[in-house]
Amino acid sequence: MWRTGVAGSASSRRSTHSSTHPPPKKLRTWLETGYRLAQAEDDRVAVARILADPTISAALRAAAEDVIDGTPEELRYFLETGQYEADK
Repeated sequence: MWRTGVAGSASSRRSTHSSTHPPPKKLRTWLETGYRLAQAEDDRVAVARILADPTISAALRAAAEDVIDGTPEELRYFLETGQYEADK
């Protein structure tokens, strides 16, 4: 079974739903488009959670506000790396 993401997250729900032995063409389409979009939705929620924290620094808040409407790649970079660089 293809299980990815956090339990209950958009990518998790969609990957679980799509993974009950899909035909190869549908699986390929999911991996090329659907997973990326579902992951971006989850990442946008994660950035929103960071913004909801009243104790974050002004630099981190500014960086999160800049990226929240960004591309899936920008969101992923921010969560993996950028949020830790914001306070340097």
